[in-house]
Amino acid sequence: MHLKIPRLYDSHTHFLATGEFATGLMLFDLPSAEAIRYVSLQGKTAFRGGWLVGFGWDENKWADKKLPTKQQLDDIFPNYPVYLARADGHTAWVNSQALKALGLQSESGLLSEKDHLQSFDKIPPYEKAQQRLQILAACKMFNRAGFTHIRDMSCTDSLWNLLVEMENAGELTLAIEENYTIHELNQLDRAIASILVARQQPTRLLRAKGIKFFYDGSLGSETALLSRPYNGEGNNFGKTLWSLEDAEEVLKLTWAAGLEVSVHTIGDEAAHQIVKLARKVSAQGFVGRLNLEHAQVLRSETIQMMKPLHVRCHMQPCHWLSDRKWLQQKLRGLYSYAFPWEALKNAQIPISFGCDSPIEPTSFFANKQALEESPKERIKRFTGDLSVYHAHPDATWTDSWTVIEDDRIQEVVFDGKALDLT
Repeated sequence: MHLKIPRLYDSHTHFLATGEFATGLMLFDLPSAEAIRYVSLQGKTAFRGGWLVGFGWDENKWADKKLPTKQQLDDIFPNYPVYLARADGHTAWVNSQALKALGLQSESGLLSEKDHLQSFDKIPPYEKAQQRLQILAACKMFNRAGFTHIRDMSCTDSLWNLLVEMENAGELTLAIEENYTIHELNQLDRAIASILVARQQPTRLLRAKGIKFFYDGSLGSETALLSRPYNGEGNNFGKTLWSLEDAEEVLKLTWAAGLEVSVHTIGDEAAHQIVKLARKVSAQGFVGRLNLEHAQVLRSETIQMMKPLHVRCHMQPCHWLSDRKWLQQKLRGLYSYAFPWEALKNAQIPISFGCDSPIEPTSFFANKQALEESPKERIKRFTGDLSVYHAHPDATWTDSWTVIEDDRIQEVVFDGKALDLT
């Protein structure tokens, strides 16, 4: 296979987190909760303002399959706060010191969904020197995977300012789109103001795009909002993290400011509600770009409802590789709507592919594998050109391309210069 892909694009990343965990405490291979006492912290930027921060544990990889507890962390780390995010990015395992600092109560020491997301924002920031190293590490990771363009879903004022500084110093080797995440409606005005200020700064490699919020959870945690119960029985349909009234305000105010809205919608009912809401808001005269993030389960009627909207679905085929072992069991009758990239293509709904790093490793080849293997498990075969859906749609944004030979990255040229991938 020989490919030359212009502007190879990862359309959904958490950029700084990718660098944080590349240089910090990675727990993907943690064999048990108790094994946390044996993890080496030497040479890692694992401490953040006095907090020990890590990422990647998954109880499904442990022999007992049991969720961890705060008592286990209290026994090992009694003297400072500990915050360890689960592999899916929707749950945190914390100790008593962390709960005290956050002003929260939890018998288990597990914080999920909105509690997890809001508490993570309250952890003291890394020092600027640490962040600079993390940005350089993230750039290197994406470049080695062949990417020259990324879309980041976790921008902050400090990150934007540091990226501008590093671009001016010639240190960036990525073209980056930035989105600011909010968790409450009262954060919206400040986030919009930050984006508008960022847009006034002259920068060639950075683009401030809009607002992102999480409307539902994840399939793995059974918190993504479905129209039928998980596992085909019971009363668990998942959950929403926002009221529709507040979500409506986000759409109106963000679109009125000329910015995009990106919504985390994994379950079919979450996506249906947001698309229906976007049609309502558009009918009131507010028009703007809607990005559906993940869109892992979409009913046919929801896809049809998208057609009059300015909507793009940002999908990560690699999530199918991770979810395949339990996906049919959890979704049951909704499985026919899972990972509907072909249905979206046929409906002429724009799609971009990404990897959701660091939740998944950033990899063009993982997405290629997922698209090739998923038809064996009743996912409709994708007949589009993967190179097109993995390329940034703006052909004018830098002179960049990636050469792939025999499933290996052979060359990456960014902004007219070949990169050193060693």
